[in-house]
Formats: sequence, C-alpha cells, structure tokens
Amino acid sequence: MYLKEISISGFRCFKDSFTTRFSNGLNVIVGENGAGKTTIINSIRQLLQDSESGLYNITEDDFHRAFISEAKPSLYFSIVAKFCDLDDQEKIVYLPWTGGSDTALLNLHVENKEARGRYKRMMWGGKSKSIQFENELVDRIHCIYLPPLRDAELKLTNGRQSRLSKLLRALNRKELRQCKKDNQPHPLENAVKEFNHQLAINESFTIKKANELIKAQLQESIGAYFSQNTLIQFAENDFTKIVENLRLLFFPNLSSSDYQLFRSLNQNSLGYNNLLYIASVLAELTLNDQEADEGGLFKILLIEEPEAHLHPQLQIRLLSHLKKVAEEKSNNVQVIVTTHSTVLAASVSVDSIIHLSKGNSPVATPLNTCALPIKSKNFINRWLDVTKSNLMFASGVILVEGIAEQMVIPELAKSVLKEQPDGKKNLEDQGISVINMNGIYFNHFMRLYSNFEGFDDEELQKGETIPIKCAGITDRDPPKVDSTNDETGKAIKVQAAPYEGNIPEGSNPAIKLAGAISSSKNARIYVSKFKTFEYDLAMEGNNAAIMAKVLSSLWPAKAEGEGSVKAKLKAIEGQNWNQKTSQEKSDAAFEILKRIENKDIGKGIFAQTLSDQLASNLISLEVPQYLKDAINWVAVSDKTGMEQHD
Repeated sequence: MYLKEISISGFRCFKDSFTTRFSNGLNVIVGENGAGKTTIINSIRQLLQDSESGLYNITEDDFHRAFISEAKPSLYFSIVAKFCDLDDQEKIVYLPWTGGSDTALLNLHVENKEARGRYKRMMWGGKSKSIQFENELVDRIHCIYLPPLRDAELKLTNGRQSRLSKLLRALNRKELRQCKKDNQPHPLENAVKEFNHQLAINESFTIKKANELIKAQLQESIGAYFSQNTLIQFAENDFTKIVENLRLLFFPNLSSSDYQLFRSLNQNSLGYNNLLYIASVLAELTLNDQEADEGGLFKILLIEEPEAHLHPQLQIRLLSHLKKVAEEKSNNVQVIVTTHSTVLAASVSVDSIIHLSKGNSPVATPLNTCALPIKSKNFINRWLDVTKSNLMFASGVILVEGIAEQMVIPELAKSVLKEQPDGKKNLEDQGISVINMNGIYFNHFMRLYSNFEGFDDEELQKGETIPIKCAGITDRDPPKVDSTNDETGKAIKVQAAPYEGNIPEGSNPAIKLAGAISSSKNARIYVSKFKTFEYDLAMEGNNAAIMAKVLSSLWPAKAEGEGSVKAKLKAIEGQNWNQKTSQEKSDAAFEILKRIENKDIGKGIFAQTLSDQLASNLISLEVPQYLKDAINWVAVSDKTGMEQHD
C-alpha cells in the first residue's frame, strides 16, 4: 500500500483542482519558491495523524485567497488521497475506503465556517459520505513529518516527546503489552528498581545518609505527626519515565568505545544533529512488523529540505539511504521530500523527481510520466550534475550546445529585453536558466517539455510534459565544401563560409527535431542562420569589428604566425561592417571563428572575455534574429497558455 495520488482544491495556494501523483518509494518534489511544495506536504498532514509534529490545526490561512485587493478566502477546501497496491489484508482492513475496488480513498472537506475556534470538518473513506468513518483506520497509517526549520537537538533531548523515548517505546510495545497482561514489570523496570535499592542501602554512596539528613530536618521542623518519609533514587521505576530520562550522546567517529569520552548533543554540529534526528526516525520506521507489533502498518515519511546544514557529500549519502529505505519492501515506507538543493536534484533518478511549476494554476509533473525512452532516461541521469540540475528549479529554460553560448547569451538577453518592465529586463530576474548540454542532445531533453515523433527508430510515445517554456539554441553546422590545397593542389574538404544567397543545408540532426516540435505548447529549437554561434554573431551589424578587437587583445604574443594574424584581426577591427555585403562579412566571420577555435585561445576564454566586456558596458553587440526569437520565446511570450500536454 502506498499514497498514489492526492487532489487538492481551495487549500492554500491551490485554488482550482490540483493533482499530483507519487511513486511507491522515494519522491523528490522540486520547484521554485512559492510553487506549492509545502502545501502538498501540509495537505497530507491534514489527512493523516502526524506523530512527530502533532495535530495540524486548521487556520484561516489554509483557505485559498487570491493575491489581489479585496480578495475573499475560499468557502471551503477539500483534499482527497488515493492509496494503491493494497495487499489482501489491507483490502479487508480498508474495505470501507475501497468499496471493493483496488484503490482506497480518504476524503477531507472543511468549510470556512468558524465556530468556537474550530472549522466545520468532515472526513470520510471511499466514495460515499454516508458510511460510518472510523478514525482507527487513519491511525493505522504511521505518518512522520520533519519540518524545514527543525530543531534536531530539541527533538533528541530527553523528555516525553524525545525521539529516543519514542523509538524505545516502539521497540518494546509488544513486550510491554505482554507484561501488562501478565501483571509483571518490564525487565528494565526491575533493573532500575534494583539499582535504586543499591543506592538506598549502600553506605559508600552517601545517598542513604543524605536521605536521613533530609528526613531528620523535616521531622524536626514540623514534628513526627505532620512529617513525611523521603527517598532519593535515580529515576522512577515506570518504563515510560525511565526511557524519557535517557539521553543520546555522541562521539565524533565510530572508533571509540570509552563512554567517558562521549559528548553532549549541544557540542555537536547542526548538520550531524540533523542526521542523528533523521536516523532515529528511520530506526523507528524500519522496524519490522514483529518488532513494532503493528500488523502491517503502512508508514509515510515527509521531510522538507533534508539538506539542512549538510555539505554536498552528506546530502548525497543521506538521499541515497532514504531511497534504499523507501525501496525495501519489508519496510513498507514511502518517503516524500521537498528540496531546493541542486545537489539532491542531481543525485536522484529522474523517476523519483516530481517537478512543480509555479503559476495561477500550478502543475505537478512526475518525470517518470514523461515519454522518456530508456536511452534518454539513462542519458539524463548520467548528465545531470549540480550546474545542470537547476533546470528543475527554473521558471524557463534555454538549452545550449556549449560554454560560449552559456556565458554570452545572458548578456545578450539584456539587450533583447531592455524594453521590458522592471523585473523582466534580464534572464536572471525572471528565473530563466541557460543550461549547457555540452553537445547536441536536444532529442533527449526536449522530451521533458514536448512529445514528438521518435528518432533512431524509436516509436512515438505520449506522456506528460513539464509546463514551462524551453528554448533550444543550436548551430546549423553546414557540411564541409570541396576545395583545393593551395600548396599541393590536392582536393580537400574545408569549412563552409555561408552568406546570404549561399546558405547550404545544415547537417545538425537538431534541425529535424526543430520541425517536429514547432507546434508544441512549450518547446522550440532555434537554429543559427548561417553556421555557428560565433560565426552568426560576427555576421550581424558591426559585430565583426568588435569581436576582432577582443580577439586581438587575447592573441598570445608568441603564437605561431603572430604578425599575420594580428594584422588580419586589426584589419577587420578597423572597418565598418555595417556597410559591407553579406559575402564580405562571411570572410571576416570565417577568420574570426578560425582564430577563436585556435588552441591558444579557445571558445571558453573568448566567451568569458566577451561576456565581461558586455557586462561592463565596454562593448555592445547586435543580436542575431534566431537568438532574439529564442530569448523572446522563453522570457516574453505569453506563459498563461502553457499546458501540461502537447
């Protein structure tokens, strides 16, 4: 049994009907701030009894209110949970929720009518409200919630609600029940009772003497008739009181067995206390049915920001362990986490990620429902790293082939978007990420945003798509043309230098894909007009002169052919290319691209310098139309029409 789906209406940020689906195992919800990640977690807490953070009390803030003047809160909110994969025993137990079907439904309806500090709340199982509801069935689902700003040290400190006491009570539940039935004390109670007896009778401990002195002073103060007897002991003999007084200590590594060297939790780091806290929760959740004496209890763990106070390596290790716990069938544990960590987003399989888009009508997209062939899924899992996984948190995405585009396009976008209102004048302000794919891999990643005809003999697959704008920017890559070696006279292949009226067909396979997704709701691919990113940039306006000047400043003093190369670059720099023909520009663009690709310069160094000068307003460049179109598609075009399916 596991939570397969939850539907929400009128609750917090979800005005209209919102649904998200979960996997039986680890689920990682990612998305921008304000997208509704916490609302999803809180909706589950409204339904289930959270044993860690206590009852979720309904407040006025739980009713959706539009963010406009004079907005009124919703008249009600409703939450419906669907549970699937019930085993035979669970189908019997949850028959009132299933009605004989394969799925169990748990419903909550709360009206915005407060009376005596409470809101009218109705809960029922199954499809019919008329069936008598038993809270005991909800209690059989063990839910633990760990909030984002959790105080791990407080939770681990000894006391009634300490994690340690909860774990020990869970471990001993079956034995305590048997002891009560047999009217016998628990072995721990006997041990503490014997220890207290030794304290009371052993003269060398001076406990007995201290007790006699107190008793004597009391008797002298109020007389024998009014006086009371006293006893000094270590702890009460009741099992619950004993475990509530136990403390968890730590040692910085596993090598020590000397209890005198262990330290108090307030001497530990925030990160390690967070790990100790989570470990104590997992220790309870992973108890088998016999140990916990719960009879097939389904367990669900909700964690907001598990990365709290942890460095990247520990984040990865923790998430890996959570995945292992969730996938072990004998544990019967489902784990749902929310995160802002690109480290966690990069370290988990796309099958576990649920992307949450932000907007008037948020959409949750489990990436395992996208039409990703095995080849694409494996590629994305290998490809994602911390620098690329931020596409999971972006409000818009621009996919590029290399480092040059990744560095320069955000600066060019400032020119394209300069007429936009404040807050939309650059990609960063709009939360749009430029992602470097390090190659032409659009056929893999565009499947997250668009359904399209299969390539490489793959069958057409239809699936859900992430409902945010995604633009791919790619090179035309015309094939090399026939030429003759000036020195040997032999026929050779050389790079083309296309210009207006002489633009060969591109050899880039992404061009075919651009046509396949051209009518999709949220995805486009924009192809350079002539050749490559740097070449097309040099073909625009007077850009060739500016780019030649930047190149000339970078050209190494001892590079081969320094004089002739410098002279060519200076010649390009000194001309007004606005007055040149397209064919004349192509010669300069070809020379510039050749020098950029020189081993002594490289696209990365050139792009870094060009970006720095653009950012410092030392230079300005005219933007090729295909780049303008890509930027405007993501940053300017109407986003309200975005849909989940193509």
